[in-house]
Amino acid sequence: MTYPGAPAEKKSVLPKIAIACFVVGALVVGFFVWRIVVTAPRTPQPIEDGVVHLTKEGLTIYASIPVLTPPCEVQDANGNDVPIKPPTGSETITINGESWYVVARSTRTVPAGDYSISCTDDETSATYAAGPKSSVVAFVLSILGTVFSFLIFLGLGITLLTVGAVKKRRRNRPANTFPNQPGAYPYPPPQNHTFPEPPPYNPGPNPDRPQDR
Repeated sequence: MTYPGAPAEKKSVLPKIAIACFVVGALVVGFFVWRIVVTAPRTPQPIEDGVVHLTKEGLTIYASIPVLTPPCEVQDANGNDVPIKPPTGSETITINGESWYVVARSTRTVPAGDYSISCTDDETSATYAAGPKSSVVAFVLSILGTVFSFLIFLGLGITLLTVGAVKKRRRNRPANTFPNQPGAYPYPPPQNHTFPEPPPYNPGPNPDRPQDR
């Protein structure tokens, strides 16, 4: 509430900033959700038939059990050899309760298309499959990005709304009604009333005084 002559109350920008945080947070979370969909591991294709069709770039070869050296050879649709190399670390994906171990990747990013893959393994009973390039690290980072961006922007927006509400409540608090206190309602100044001076005292004759007889 404002009184005549009082300065206009300034509107807080904190609610607008909080709404902006919610909007930006929704966009960031949406981006990471899209990354989760893109980087989510998919069931690799078995290579018993020898030809695997990749719908995305990159080539990864999997085995049903860990193997030290992948006994596989890869050729593209033109019959050119595609060099492969084992991963730098241990990587495993589990899809529908079935685990697959990454045993090799193409040394360079190959385009989507048909590839002939031959794996000759007489030492183990491993089953081999292939799929496009995938990264478990990118998938995990996308999940973490979704969770943390949601918590950060949601917490920031709620904090700004809370601070703005507290400040608004303090501004709207009623003023102190006790006089001579800060914030007291201004009373009108005392008025000076002037009255005419009384006439001078003039005592009348007194029969008890000899000089008045």
